[in-house]
Amino acid sequence: MVLLSDKSNKFCTTLALALSSSIIRTYGLTTPQSSPIVPRSTGFTEDWWCDSQEEYGWLGFSYSVDSCPSEVEMVREFSWMKEKKGARYVRLYGGCDSDSFNNDVIEAAAKVGVGVFSLIWFGFDGDDKWRGRKQRLMESIKKNPKAPYVIRAVTCGSEPLYDGVLPVNELVKQIEDLKKQLNPLGISVTLSEMPAGYKKFNDTPEIFSAVDFVSLHSFPFFEGNATTADQSLSTLERDIGYGKFHGGGKRVIITQTGWPSNSDTWKPNSPRAVVSVEQSEDYFDLLDSQCENFRTEQIAWFSHIYNETSLAGWGIVDQNGTEKFEFRPRSFC
Repeated sequence: MVLLSDKSNKFCTTLALALSSSIIRTYGLTTPQSSPIVPRSTGFTEDWWCDSQEEYGWLGFSYSVDSCPSEVEMVREFSWMKEKKGARYVRLYGGCDSDSFNNDVIEAAAKVGVGVFSLIWFGFDGDDKWRGRKQRLMESIKKNPKAPYVIRAVTCGSEPLYDGVLPVNELVKQIEDLKKQLNPLGISVTLSEMPAGYKKFNDTPEIFSAVDFVSLHSFPFFEGNATTADQSLSTLERDIGYGKFHGGGKRVIITQTGWPSNSDTWKPNSPRAVVSVEQSEDYFDLLDSQCENFRTEQIAWFSHIYNETSLAGWGIVDQNGTEKFEFRPRSFC
C-alpha cells in the first residue's frame, strides 16, 4: 500500500493498479481497505481515478458472471488478469442473482486492486429480474464503503436497444435515476451498445445525452464483407467515429470487441470471414497496433471475453485456464 497525501504528486490510481498496488490519496482519512466512512460527495474521490487522458488502450477483460463466481474465485481470476496481463479494470458481463454477489465483487476487486465496470443485466427473456439486480447492486454500493474506490461505472444494460428490452424513454429514466444515486459517489453511468442498436431507434440522441460516457460494441467479424481480422480497421474506425459524433465529444470506450476462434456460438454474416485462433490473435494485435492513435483520440477498450467456457470461441483463456494465444496488449504507449 502506498499512501499519497501530496496532491502535487500526480499519480493516478489505475496506473498504480496496473503497475503495483492500490493507492489512495489520504486527505486525513483511512484507506478503503480499512472501510472509511465515505462522504456523499465527489470531493473525496475526484482524484482517486485516472484522468481520461491517462486511460487509453486496453483496460481489461469482459468477464462473465453467469455462473455466480465466488469471492475466492474472483480474487484468483482478477489477480491473474492484473498480475499477468496488466489489467486495470474488469468489465462484468451477464447476470448473477445471488444476494451476496455484488458485495463479493467489491471485496474481490478491492483485495486485488482493480476497478470494476458493473452491469445491470436485462437478459434475453423479457422478464423484470433486472429490477432486483439493480436494487441489489445499489444496496451493495451504498452499504460497502469500499465501493466508490472500486466501482468505476455502472452500465444500464448490454445491448438493451438492439434487444428491445425497454422503450428508449424508460431506459433514459433508468439512466437518470442511476446517475442521481451514483454520480454523488463519483461513479459514472453508461449504457453499452453497438451502433446497430442505436441506429435502430434513430440514433437515440436521448441516450447519448443521458450517459456520462459512450460505451460502444464493435464487432467487425459480423460485417457482411468480413474477411480476415487484419482487415478490420476501417470498421473499427467507422464505429468509433459513430460513437464520437453522436456522443458529442464524450469519452468513447469500446466495452465489447473481439474475433472468435470458432463459430460455435455465432456464425459470421460473410461467407469469406475466416475463423481461427490465429485470426483471434491477429484481431487483438490490430487493436494493439492502434495504441498511439487511441492515446491521441482518447479511446480505450475491453477484450470480449475472458473465458472460453462463458462464450465458446470468444475467450482469451480456454476451458483449462490456458491462454489460446499470447495476449499482452498495451495499456500505455
